[in-house]
Amino acid sequence: MGNIMFLFMWSFIWHALYANREMAGGVSFDVMLTYVFVSQMLQALHNAGTPLWEIQERVRSGDIAMELIRPFDFPLRFLFSDLGAVAFQFMTAVLPLYLLLFLLISPALPDSALQWFAFVLSAIMGYLIRYSIELTFGLFTFWLVETGGVEDIFYFAVSLLSGSVIPLWFFPGWLETLSGWLPFQGIFFIPNAIFVGQLEGQALIGALVTQLVWVVAAWLLLRFVWHQAAMKVVVQGG
Repeated sequence: MGNIMFLFMWSFIWHALYANREMAGGVSFDVMLTYVFVSQMLQALHNAGTPLWEIQERVRSGDIAMELIRPFDFPLRFLFSDLGAVAFQFMTAVLPLYLLLFLLISPALPDSALQWFAFVLSAIMGYLIRYSIELTFGLFTFWLVETGGVEDIFYFAVSLLSGSVIPLWFFPGWLETLSGWLPFQGIFFIPNAIFVGQLEGQALIGALVTQLVWVVAAWLLLRFVWHQAAMKVVVQGG
């Protein structure tokens, strides 16, 4: 019900913004409506996993010590736990709901297998970027203990700069340029733009390469922060 409410809320908002005009920013309302659908679908999947909250609770309760002595890699263990939650959410909630909505509303769909493949690949890389950055923020709990402000910064940056609510092509020039240098665009904007056909040819390849670079960079940053956090726990325990 929450997904449906937000979906129709944003649809009505964009319908009002497009009133008496066929195009805005070079994008038609039909394309924008499809963008909203895909964005809400991806958000439903991303929201299924919450490593930021879970890692903070484990640090506060002291359960993180048990994670450190177990014979597995903690970030990888969290990744597959997150993937399990996302897969369950996809099969039981997102897929049935959005299949029904797509049949009822008939938004524009990718017209080639290559476009579908690029979208799926981009969505997977967007998920990995989000996971790595979110868990990195969660690990700040080792130093800050209370990280409500850090959470607010993370979720504000994702909601504004990822294109989940407003596509980057509607941003002022300076903000669009800034967003292009940050990893958040790879979480929602690039997959959404591929789905609606706004990224094609060299621009599509460049966007996928940008995502891949941020996947590697975000994962390396996560590994570095985790190493420092684990060392901090060992020092405290010793």
